[in-house]
Amino acid sequence: MFENTLFSLLLAAEEEQVNITPVLLKFLGKFFLIFAAVAVIAVLTPWMAKKVDDFREKHHKEEPPEDPRCRQVRGPYDMPEPPEKKPAEDAQSDDEK
Repeated sequence: MFENTLFSLLLAAEEEQVNITPVLLKFLGKFFLIFAAVAVIAVLTPWMAKKVDDFREKHHKEEPPEDPRCRQVRGPYDMPEPPEKKPAEDAQSDDEK
């Protein structure tokens, strides 16, 4: 008589329920680990940038002089040609051809 009652269905549902607490704890643990890693990186970035800037100032190399022709460039096809060199003299003369 009590086999198909609502109370018996609720009792059956409790037995089949899965405990979600460990799954949530694992998820939250991984979330906070990732969040902590991002926070540490965000805090360390300015410190690392300062160290890199100090290193670059100590090991600064002089830049080569800039080609004055580059200031005339306005587009990809505007680079002026370098001064032409005189062609080398041919070993053969015109009458030997």
